[in-house]
Amino acid sequence: MKELHASAGQELSGAQGGIASEPQVAASQRSRWTPGRIATLGSGSLLVLIAVCLIGAGATGVWADLTKRDGGYATTDVHHFSTSGSALATKPTDLGTSGLGWLYSPGILGKVRIRVTPAGSGPPLFVGIGPSEDVDRYLSGVGHTVISDFRSEKTETVHGGRPGSVPTRQSFWVASSSGTGTRSVVWKPSAGSWTVVVMAADGRAGIGVGADLGAKLPALLWVAIGLAIGGTIFLTAGGLLIGRVLRSRASPSDGKAGSHRDVRRER
Repeated sequence: MKELHASAGQELSGAQGGIASEPQVAASQRSRWTPGRIATLGSGSLLVLIAVCLIGAGATGVWADLTKRDGGYATTDVHHFSTSGSALATKPTDLGTSGLGWLYSPGILGKVRIRVTPAGSGPPLFVGIGPSEDVDRYLSGVGHTVISDFRSEKTETVHGGRPGSVPTRQSFWVASSSGTGTRSVVWKPSAGSWTVVVMAADGRAGIGVGADLGAKLPALLWVAIGLAIGGTIFLTAGGLLIGRVLRSRASPSDGKAGSHRDVRRER
């Protein structure tokens, strides 16, 4: 009888031990997320995010090089602008300066083409590119519209009167074109602050146009391919880091789960 009670007590003790081990296994699995593993997982995720951005930029560059070329120029869609004043003027564009200005250096950007088409019948157009400081002086007190964002066609209205003289008489333009129909201005960018102006050639108020911008980007395809390759490298590195963390976490827990199943089968 004593032997029977002893055997039953051992089985009960073993069962209780098996039940108590379940929360211990769960706690052990949670402890696998150490600060080092969390940091590695975060680094891998960041690399994957950067990779997606680089690959996306590279793919966009390749697509633009293959589909958006017009006479050798990578060209935007046509955007429409109008003003009740005497001029349409872009915000000053700084080229060759610190920050992102290096992206517009002559070695990367190449020639720029500005193409403007009148919205309907009207006076001959004038399109000119000039130093922003000179353009600001010329348009001081003149009613005009500032194009603050070309792609979204966002504009700001500046109230005023008519210019004191027609734009064709100004000597500060570095490139210009005037006449009827579509006007195209081709310019080789140089460092400085520049503004594009569209007016009626006689300076009268009220014009509407459709405009597109083009640029010769000799290195566009190679830059796009380089971005895609860099993105692929980052994606591979990030995937390896994430995989390493997941494998190191899964292996110990799998072994403990297997041993726990064996204990239950023995019981």
